[in-house]
Amino acid sequence: MVTTVAMAHPVINQDRLIKFRCRDRSRLFFCLKAGLALACLPLVAQSADWDGTARLALSEVYSDNIRLSVGDEERDSITTITPGFSVNGQGARLKLSADYAMQNIFYAQNPSSNRISNQLNANEQAELIKDLFYFDSSASISQQLMGPSNQLALDNLNIGGNRRDVRTLQVEPYLRRNLGSYVSAELRYLRGWVDYDDRGVSGAESSVVSGYLVNGPGVTQLSWRLGYRQQKDMRDTGVDSERRSSDGMIRYRVLSTFSVVGYAGREENNIQTSQPFANGAYWSAGFNWTPSPKFSLEGTTGKNYDQGQLTWTPISRTSVNITYSDRNVGLVTGASWSGLISHRTRRSTWAFDYSEAVTNVQLLALKEQRPVGFVVDPVTGMPAIVFLNVYDLTDEEFLRTRAKGSVSYRTSKSTIALAKYNELRTYELSGSELASDGGNISWQWRFAARTSSMISVQQQRFEVLNSPGERQSLTTSFSLSRSLGSSANARVELRRQEVDAINSGQKYVENRISAYLNMSF
Repeated sequence: MVTTVAMAHPVINQDRLIKFRCRDRSRLFFCLKAGLALACLPLVAQSADWDGTARLALSEVYSDNIRLSVGDEERDSITTITPGFSVNGQGARLKLSADYAMQNIFYAQNPSSNRISNQLNANEQAELIKDLFYFDSSASISQQLMGPSNQLALDNLNIGGNRRDVRTLQVEPYLRRNLGSYVSAELRYLRGWVDYDDRGVSGAESSVVSGYLVNGPGVTQLSWRLGYRQQKDMRDTGVDSERRSSDGMIRYRVLSTFSVVGYAGREENNIQTSQPFANGAYWSAGFNWTPSPKFSLEGTTGKNYDQGQLTWTPISRTSVNITYSDRNVGLVTGASWSGLISHRTRRSTWAFDYSEAVTNVQLLALKEQRPVGFVVDPVTGMPAIVFLNVYDLTDEEFLRTRAKGSVSYRTSKSTIALAKYNELRTYELSGSELASDGGNISWQWRFAARTSSMISVQQQRFEVLNSPGERQSLTTSFSLSRSLGSSANARVELRRQEVDAINSGQKYVENRISAYLNMSF
């Protein structure tokens, strides 16, 4: 396999690299901000336990449609050389993890397209002053599909694959203190930056100030909470938005299992929208019934706000949390639901998640940072199929309604996994509605002590902004993996991707054969 890798043409266009480094000042500012965040690491790092791993991934890939073209297929072989490392630190006052990879991509037939893709995922949590001052930070660099209107590239290897760099950085200092036995307080300030390497969507800077006062452990019958949150999203070229809310809760325990509860608050939001939403105050009052630590039921009603919540954990392996809300103020008005259900048995794992929220692509980029390299299924240990974000990136706010479920079943040598999702985005300004859904099934079979196979099929159906009709993709793959010892493994894979624009008849197909060698040191 190493000999095969050496057959490619590792020539990098130096002019392209120089242009990459200098063409955009925002990247320089991003690096300076990341450096400032790292400089805030405290001296407590000296007392942490550190663990580091270096690795090298080599691959040789042959594609019969490297540009994902319709009717004009071009073949090419691609070599990737990806050195990387991971660092983990754990101490009494510090947690840190960082994973970096530098993916060097070389094309045999198109050397002018050779390039480097950097990938980073780092998180840090530090206690700077014991029991008072804390500092969290995170950073990521990944490549993301900018929109599905042209090619639907599954990774970084296709030429003109409509993928660009996305960089995120968050820093969050905060104060947390117990003020005696009866009051606890917290004050947070979060600053986040998102930088897209694309002119179609704006980078953004997010600023969040939040805090709360809550009863301390010395309170028995009466519990309460006061909270405040203000979020400003400042886009480089788009329209800024602001969300502001204050809320309070009070609960009085009448019996050991029964309490009366009340909520009150105010919503003040300013976003660019043509959809109905209302600012104003609300209140709601009702009951909370907790007959055991494993079951809780709550319901309240009042002005502009009705809600109910069910929490049930019958056994340690089963958890159910379902919330209903009907509001006349805020960004999500009317009836809405959210839910999280999980269940584990000796051989199976079940999960379901449903949510509704008004958000934007910049906030999602900060929240859903991409991992480095292959995504590994923690159950199977094999590369997992990840659903692509098949939505166009725009600066519009949108209501995101998403449901997803998964189940896996394990035996001593096999694992079968199924996943399904459905998502609807309703854009606040244009009123457009775009839907996507998909599913995948995979079977991993360890038929020898150090050798496994995996078959997977993934389907996605989606709509494209300002384009009639639907598109769909079907990806099938088969791979063989073999452990070469404690620090190396090899894998070969056959993969076929079909993307079809249903109404227009436009369709392209890409077939690949790939060989991978991964080593850690």
